[in-house]
Amino acid sequence: MKPNLIAIIIILCLAITTTPLVLAQTVTVGVNPGNTFNYSYKINWDSTDPAATVPAQYQELNDTQFIRITVITVTGSLINVDVTRHFNNGTEQTQNGNIDVNTQVLEIPYTILIIRANANPGEKIYPDGGHAILTDTATRTYSIGQVDAVRYVSPDTIGGNSEKTEIYYDRTDGVAVEYNLISQETSGSYVTTTRETVLINSWVIPEFPVTTILMILLLAIPLLLIAYKKKSLSNHKFAVLFR
Repeated sequence: MKPNLIAIIIILCLAITTTPLVLAQTVTVGVNPGNTFNYSYKINWDSTDPAATVPAQYQELNDTQFIRITVITVTGSLINVDVTRHFNNGTEQTQNGNIDVNTQVLEIPYTILIIRANANPGEKIYPDGGHAILTDTATRTYSIGQVDAVRYVSPDTIGGNSEKTEIYYDRTDGVAVEYNLISQETSGSYVTTTRETVLINSWVIPEFPVTTILMILLLAIPLLLIAYKKKSLSNHKFAVLFR
């Protein structure tokens, strides 16, 4: 018996349309291989101590022109990325490492800039790792446009020292659009303050939504039917010739 082509096509359509419902029950990765994210970078260091000098590592960091994150592969909740630091003199340094948006694997610097997609306030950033909780939502405007963001903020004070991290993530894909770190250290009567800012400049996120897949599939149905009828007609003629 020949398979029913129309039934097969309908089954495929139903499978595609129901896939997001299945994914919604699990940790969803919002990025794909080839996605790239470019960030401006700035670090400021100052001290009330007139004799203090800027640490060498901060001088090197301040020579950064931009940071680029490139998604290499995605396997389940594990994302492999290249993180490239581009310096003002044109040279670059690239590190490769993994991010697990479920268990909080963060192998190299700045991989905290990608988390799971569709996270909500009150939820853990990493469902099966760490204790950090997303705080609230906000609509933010950047060079890439307006972003529906979810925010993480973590004030931490120890003795006379304090550190505050604030990150805004695009809720749709889990990519950070803004990162701010402010730390203060007190030594005697002097206070040293470090401010680090990473801000989205541009990104490349090719989209191939389910609706597009369905449209292509629906447009292909008439062609498949024509080819199927032609093949059936050809087989019928062949059978008649050899009766």
